[in-house]
Amino acid sequence: MRVILFSLLFFNPQINPQMRKQNYEKDPYNGHQNFLYNRALYGLSIYAPEEIKEMPVEKKKRIVRIHKKAQMVVNLWKQEIVNAAANRFFTDIFPDMEITHTLVNYYGIEGDPEHVNNLSFKSLKITKDQVVNKLIEKKVLPKNFKELKQDESRIHSKWGFMSSTKPGHSVRRRVA
Repeated sequence: MRVILFSLLFFNPQINPQMRKQNYEKDPYNGHQNFLYNRALYGLSIYAPEEIKEMPVEKKKRIVRIHKKAQMVVNLWKQEIVNAAANRFFTDIFPDMEITHTLVNYYGIEGDPEHVNNLSFKSLKITKDQVVNKLIEKKVLPKNFKELKQDESRIHSKWGFMSSTKPGHSVRRRVA
């Protein structure tokens, strides 16, 4: 009962004025960089169905190819993080067991391309900047990704980085 009362008092913005201010992380990337990042991670799903129909076939193939490569890179990387943590756990808990050393030495931390890791970036404590660095390292995003400027001329182009320029048409974008 005391916990409920405390949470009602502390988390109520009318009673506790500190709760009125929300501190959000500032995204250091501009719209163009975020578009490239989202397109690599989410593929064609960032576009509206009408836009996909109008898009040239070669552009669709390129987006799908980059998306698949990004998913493979991210999936294997997440598996490596999980495997490294599991290895640390087993060597800490069972340091003198031969099977622990055998498993750690045999399997290492390498991931399996056939296995899909469904853990979120948040649960693995992976930041957006770390994902960007990994995608740059694996050549999914361009080397100069962090220096890219928002090109205002592309905002209104048909295949620029804004999903739609039609008035009243909602822009379908996922937030990573």
